[in-house]
Amino acid sequence: MNYKITDINFIRHQLKSVTVLICLGILAFWATFHSPFLYDDAHAIVGNPYIQELSDFQKIVCIENIFNRSVLLLTFAVNREIGGLDVFGYHLTNVLVHILTGLVWYFLIGELMLLDPPRNRLNRLPLICAAIHLVNPLTVQTVTYISSRSSGLATFFYLVSFYIFCRLVRSKEDSMAWAGKLLLIVGILGFLFLGVGTKEIVVTFPLMAMVYFWLITPAGQKKSLIPKVALILLPLLLYFCYRYIELGNIFSLKTDPVSGETSRYLYFLSQIKVAVNYYLLKLILPFNLNFEPDIRLLPGLLDGQLLFALGILGAGAIVVFRHKSNLFQFAVLWFFITLLPTSSFIPLKQIAIEHRTYLPGLGFSLVLGWMFLNASPFRNLVTHLLIIFLSLNFMLTVNRSLDYRSEVRLWEDTAVKSPNKALVHNNLATAYMETKMFGEAKKELAITLQLNPTQSDAYANLGHINFQQENWNQAITEFNRSINLGSNKPDTYYFSGLSRRKINSFKEAIPFLQKAVSMRPHIAHYHFDLGEAYRQMGSFDKALQEFRQALKIQPKHPQAQNNIGVIFWNLKAYEKAEMEFNKALKIQHDLPEIHQNLAALYLKTNRFAYAIPHLEQILKLQPENVIAQNLLGHALIQVERGQK
Repeated sequence: MNYKITDINFIRHQLKSVTVLICLGILAFWATFHSPFLYDDAHAIVGNPYIQELSDFQKIVCIENIFNRSVLLLTFAVNREIGGLDVFGYHLTNVLVHILTGLVWYFLIGELMLLDPPRNRLNRLPLICAAIHLVNPLTVQTVTYISSRSSGLATFFYLVSFYIFCRLVRSKEDSMAWAGKLLLIVGILGFLFLGVGTKEIVVTFPLMAMVYFWLITPAGQKKSLIPKVALILLPLLLYFCYRYIELGNIFSLKTDPVSGETSRYLYFLSQIKVAVNYYLLKLILPFNLNFEPDIRLLPGLLDGQLLFALGILGAGAIVVFRHKSNLFQFAVLWFFITLLPTSSFIPLKQIAIEHRTYLPGLGFSLVLGWMFLNASPFRNLVTHLLIIFLSLNFMLTVNRSLDYRSEVRLWEDTAVKSPNKALVHNNLATAYMETKMFGEAKKELAITLQLNPTQSDAYANLGHINFQQENWNQAITEFNRSINLGSNKPDTYYFSGLSRRKINSFKEAIPFLQKAVSMRPHIAHYHFDLGEAYRQMGSFDKALQEFRQALKIQPKHPQAQNNIGVIFWNLKAYEKAEMEFNKALKIQHDLPEIHQNLAALYLKTNRFAYAIPHLEQILKLQPENVIAQNLLGHALIQVERGQK
């Protein structure tokens, strides 16, 4: 081997750095593994029909359609295939993505350092920047809240693409063969495709690539950048064209009606305030973090906080563009440019949310690391300050992760920090409902409706509470209020229909159940309960259709299979009924109603010996079942008398 000693030392240094970063990431997020599914995880993961079977994923979701975040859904589907709904696997994936992001950032910083002349004091910059990112308390929401995996995963793909891009730019000096360059280009486009299929923030890549080209090109050669810029912008142009073809728009989100209703001008002004007064402030002083910040849309330009933010941005711009360090300029631009997709003129439902800082926060870590290492007159002091800063951030990250250990704890913390936000109190009520704390839930819903009397979700939650307490008529009243206020949640219609079924108003229940089915046709129990309403009305053909649809969605649905048998029983087609009941039994052997139906069938057809094992199984499952005891006695007597 002809390795130079310096090369070996460099490799050893990198291995040590990587080891330190991995340990740091694991230790900072150890509490994450104890967190349950939270908030949107309920429909994004637990109840998401698109990720239940990995074998059906491509058919249902279509990986080629990047605008449905198919890459993100695929990772959830793989998690579910491997570990079902064991939350540990999902958290492990999120933590690994976070650590890998930190490692790629470490190596990318090594490439970005070429923007400035070589300086020995910047040798520690990659390690410092990666460490700052890994223990940043604002990353907790992205890492610990499973549904926010989109931000972490998209950032990982973004960084890998940018690292390959930097290597491609450097290849001009390394005289890399054209085949190698082509491979790098394919790698860039491939990871960008994965990134866009995860989250739209990746579209800022061409802009940052242009910034990199501009800063790394000597002043006398910048005119030669025009064809390179055009080539870089081409993928962005193709993306917008594809987006327009698929979605029919460029700057609106199909899944978020707010993007088409809120004033883009006022939203943009609000985002200027948010970027400076919330995101930057929390990155510098990561205290009092909030899962749902109470930040309202600005009424106009004449706002004190907005003017303050504009002043800070103006002063910052002067400092940045007069600065001689290309690396420093790149870091600042990284923060603001990568923030554009979520904090520009495209209105989103949430004006501010912490996981949006995950990708931009990397720019902040680079600025901070650069400032620490360039404070040469106070080197010892700065070193101590850096250690204190990292230690404090580490402790804050661990402490913030603990807030995610239960839904109730998270929303109680949020309610303290955003006491005037109706949504927060409604979500806290939902968390209380999950733990059967109905009294506390009603108090929070009262606060919700006091803050916002038109909050349809609050009335829906009151409906759910009354449903749980079997107050069917009151539940119907609350669901009606929710629907009249514009609720578009399928569960509201579903439980409204189910409440009507409970009071035997089958005809009135059907339109609500039909509405729920039309809104979410891939939910098996929606079809099952609609089928039950049809069956109880005597509409057997329609009932069979719904039960079979439920089985198509969920082949192992014992109740649907059993009820098909019940319909044939009602039609006196006893052989078919027996066959369907036995199919149901193969799906789930310990369901009492299946054994009851088979026992009843055999008793009805005078096959008493066949009925006995099913009656015995019922008594194993329900020892106090007097009817089964009596029927078993009757069947035994008949067998003794010589009956079959």
